[in-house]
Amino acid sequence: MKPEGAGGISIRANSLSIEELRSFLIRYHSLDNFDRLVGKDGIKKLLRRIGSVQYDPLDVVGRNPDLVFQSRVKNYSRGLLEELLYKDRQLVDGWDKEMSIYLTADWPNFTRVRQCRKESATGTLEYRGQTEVMSFLPLIIKEIESRGPLGARELKLGATQKNRWGHRQVSSAAMDYLFLAGELGIHGKRNAQKIYSLIGDLLPMKILNTPEPFSTEDEFLEWYFLRRIGGMGAYWMRSGPGWLGYFISDSKLRQKTLKTLEEKKLLVPLNVPEINETFYVRRKDISLLNEKDQYDGAVRILAPLDNLLWDRRLVKKVFGFQYTWEVYVPEKDRKFGYYVLPVLYKNNLVARFEPEKFEEGHPLAVKNWWWEPFYEKCSVKEKREIKDAVAKGLESFARYLGADGWMKKQRS
Repeated sequence: MKPEGAGGISIRANSLSIEELRSFLIRYHSLDNFDRLVGKDGIKKLLRRIGSVQYDPLDVVGRNPDLVFQSRVKNYSRGLLEELLYKDRQLVDGWDKEMSIYLTADWPNFTRVRQCRKESATGTLEYRGQTEVMSFLPLIIKEIESRGPLGARELKLGATQKNRWGHRQVSSAAMDYLFLAGELGIHGKRNAQKIYSLIGDLLPMKILNTPEPFSTEDEFLEWYFLRRIGGMGAYWMRSGPGWLGYFISDSKLRQKTLKTLEEKKLLVPLNVPEINETFYVRRKDISLLNEKDQYDGAVRILAPLDNLLWDRRLVKKVFGFQYTWEVYVPEKDRKFGYYVLPVLYKNNLVARFEPEKFEEGHPLAVKNWWWEPFYEKCSVKEKREIKDAVAKGLESFARYLGADGWMKKQRS
């Protein structure tokens, strides 16, 4: 067995240790060395590997995609993502595991997913007794054709039928429906508000006119399952958050498709005896198992919905890190805090911290900090190295935000 830092992994009888799996995952997600990914090309290179990043509108110290990219892309700034999405149109807002961002070139591949989203949205409106929304779709298309990009607030179409769930305004419900169906796209955003335009005015006609590349559903499923495993680097067959979404969440379909991909030698099963689990890795990624570790010593602050953290049970088993994003947990039931982010050093999650909402012109404020047991067990020298890396990591994180340094508000 090769020690951490020596590099390379020897696969014996398709078996890995937890330590080797952690090293592979960190390397796979480009969380080991900032020199791997630089600028816009670095963002696109990452997405060609992991497929998509999950979008969430909550902005405390950046939205989830920003946090994903700042932990991997050298000198990342939020303007890079905005340009790729809404100026260059090389990335697009769409639906994958959840609401996501992916390469525009992948648009034709998601034809079946968009059809499922459209059918689901129709069923949801019927269930909520809000089918009157459907009658406004032609009007919204006509308004955007004549007036240009619009947000839901700019169309005064009245309220939907009263319902505990869903959109309250007809314009919001109708535009969301057209977005899920792929008829509208996101022109840009004003804070968290989506500004919509006709998809034909946003994406190249070459892309829009490209038919989906799958002649059968089986071909699509094989592509989609490979993509989903690629979103995480390695994943098990058991049900979990990594398998959320249309087609993917069907356990029988999953077993059948994964078996086919294994028989076709497109997936490699790797057993991790220490936790009695088998993980699937795409064959094209196996070479990464034998690359040398190139840790740059920098701390990474991870996004709450980072691809590495999609399955919290897996993170607990592999990294020994119990993580819940507690924004949806009642305050009295929170163990840590409202918005808490994991801290990665080399291939260990060493801490977590709670930042206060960032305001321009102010330093990054660290409200609370909690060290993990891993850190407490380190030697004095190792603790000093980690603390130095954390201080530099917070300085880097502050620069990404455009903050004037950082400050710790209180000790936890």
